[in-house]
Amino acid sequence: MSRDDRVIWSMSYSGGARADITDRSTLLEIYKFLRQALLGVSVEEPCRGPRLFEQSGMTYRNEVEGSLDRFRGVETISRHDGAPLYELRYSGGLLR
Repeated sequence: MSRDDRVIWSMSYSGGARADITDRSTLLEIYKFLRQALLGVSVEEPCRGPRLFEQSGMTYRNEVEGSLDRFRGVETISRHDGAPLYELRYSGGLLR
């Protein structure tokens, strides 16, 4: 995010679909679901997606701590039977 051509906010993240998931159709399904979950982001917690989103046999969870000034979190996607599909860790905040 920037203001007056100066960067004021930053976020970094790493992770993604599990390494053992190599089937293209499964990967496309996971990331399509992720895009839908991220559309549910709230104004109160604008980091990644909502706390919980369920659809199409999958569950997205976002566990975030902190505020926009300084935050960190973990988002996961799993099947409704609990099988893990995706994990991403992120952190960020205002630049001083």
